[in-house]
Amino acid sequence: MIVLPASATISAFGAAIPFLGVLGPGELANLVADSTFFGKFILLVLLFMSVMSWAVFIDKARVLGRIRKGHTLFWEKCEAWLDGSQRRGDFEAWCQDNDDLPLCSLILETGEASEVPSIRRASERVMYLETENLERYLILLSTTVTISPFLGLLGTVWGIMSSFWGMASMQSANLTVVAPGIAEALITTIAGLSAAIPAVIFYNMVVRKIDLVANELDRLRTVLEEAAGGAT
Repeated sequence: MIVLPASATISAFGAAIPFLGVLGPGELANLVADSTFFGKFILLVLLFMSVMSWAVFIDKARVLGRIRKGHTLFWEKCEAWLDGSQRRGDFEAWCQDNDDLPLCSLILETGEASEVPSIRRASERVMYLETENLERYLILLSTTVTISPFLGLLGTVWGIMSSFWGMASMQSANLTVVAPGIAEALITTIAGLSAAIPAVIFYNMVVRKIDLVANELDRLRTVLEEAAGGAT
């Protein structure tokens, strides 16, 4: 059994890291092509998860940006209705033209409700449905955040194990034998972190924006209850 000295392991990692730092696209592609089947599979899974994370974030950013602009105009219309400068019918007509906005959905759902309990029940129903709709596909972001680092770690362990297997097969501990496995280990680690770091940023940003929409819905519920005589 061959035991690799600690100094040899350190020198191998030290030589591989700067080597990865100067890789160009062509060299990186060749390095990935020379990886084991298991390493390629992990990289493919991480690439898929990263692409899905970016797709979910772009879609949510577009939807939440549109909602934010629409809600700004909504509150202007709502203030005009509360001040008496606009009729409730005109306000509801505008909401019908913009029924894709959560606040407009709440106004339309509570349109015929005149008592506080009925307004509260309708508001809670709309808040649940709208929040659930906005949180759709966020499971992909949270899954990427959770799994990607572990997939990268799995690839790292596999690459190091391949290096030790190569040393045992070749009866040698030189850099030519251990470098491919260590390079594969480092690539999967970088891929895992590259997928997880943007995903956790995206997840926190989207969840924060959804919480703001939920707060606006709760605020509108309070306004409608007060308008119906529920103020204490």
